Amino acid sequence: MQALTTGVQRLAICAATASLVVVATACGSSGGGGNNSGGSAKAPSTITLGEITDLSGVASFYGVPENHGAEIAADQINAAGGIKSLGGAKLAIKTFDTASNPDNGQTEATAAVGAKVTAVFGGEISDTVLAGINVTQRAGIPWVDVGGTADEIHERGYKTVFMVDHDSTQFASEWLSVAELAAQKLGISNPTVAIAYSQSSYGDELYQAWNTAVKSTSMKTVTSFGYPLTTTDFSSVAARLAASNADIILNMGYPADGLALAKLFATQSKPKAKIVMLAGSDAGAVTGQLASQANGALMIGDIAPGVKGLPASFTTFYNDYESKYRAAPDSQSMAGYVAVEFIAAALEKAKSDSPSAVATALHSVTLTQTTGDIYPDPTTLSFASDGALNNAPFYAAQIAGGKGALIWPTDVAETTIAAYGK
Repeated sequence: MQALTTGVQRLAICAATASLVVVATACGSSGGGGNNSGGSAKAPSTITLGEITDLSGVASFYGVPENHGAEIAADQINAAGGIKSLGGAKLAIKTFDTASNPDNGQTEATAAVGAKVTAVFGGEISDTVLAGINVTQRAGIPWVDVGGTADEIHERGYKTVFMVDHDSTQFASEWLSVAELAAQKLGISNPTVAIAYSQSSYGDELYQAWNTAVKSTSMKTVTSFGYPLTTTDFSSVAARLAASNADIILNMGYPADGLALAKLFATQSKPKAKIVMLAGSDAGAVTGQLASQANGALMIGDIAPGVKGLPASFTTFYNDYESKYRAAPDSQSMAGYVAVEFIAAALEKAKSDSPSAVATALHSVTLTQTTGDIYPDPTTLSFASDGALNNAPFYAAQIAGGKGALIWPTDVAETTIAAYGK
């Protein structure tokens, strides 16, 4: 996610971080040092969760909404009586800002362990999460990864690591389905593809997963290249993609990458491609800055009231979020919310604030649409044995009239797919 942070972003980040940290000060729990097991030990009054994520820097596109969604979950749980199996203990969130720098993953994880948190959640850059989980694993503290998608995160065999986002294999498969659907709708046979990917654990793994998945299709890659994670000027990337004359342009980058490319495609390097997919970008964030300049682009979709199959819990979440933050939640807001709901469910089941007990319970808890799952699809959320979600939610949108409209999954589609730029 390497693009210059705009003045608007900096203001949003400053305003957000002013209310980010809620530190437990009450007597009782100190978080990770707790060992209550539901017996004679005194139940904690407050349980501290550590959020290790990108609250500043370019990845704050996702990190700040993630935090806001998590805070809504904590607010709702506390208002409903807290963790009932622990005497109504309240949740508090202590934040650790990695500042969009993967090198800070280990440092902030070490700080979280030192703060004796019961569990950790968060992370929007795979390399940051990969560095951090080595620390929390040694300390026996569970980490619920919110935005890091690299398969390696759950393939290390750590029993303390969980993911509430899709992994690279799932992500590639979903985007391939979107590409096939778009090609079919637009009458493109044997489509050609031009790919630019971030040279990071996320981008490298997604590119490899795409290459594996696409072998069973009629698609042909005509050009593909990586660019450094530190890239800030995307003019050459945009020009190279546009010059490929491929039917499909696919960026496997971070939110700021997609935002920069969408702007360049609209103003400087206008592609002939009928399909432009910005796989790591969120529709709401892009349209908030580019509006109709991004028309026709396909990217991660946000769920809003009116989508088919929405549970009542989503409406409550949406209203609470808008009321507190004066903005609509996005995909990472929802993921942050679900991460805290998973930890709360594990605390209830474990009847303990011991990190090891919470990690064990996370392997067997399930969220339904009345107990923390706010997605229309899937209707239940649970972890596989390796910590990945058994069925990860994925929503894609196309920008039309300066706004995002869902096109995937097809059973919740709000519009039909049009050619890029239309």
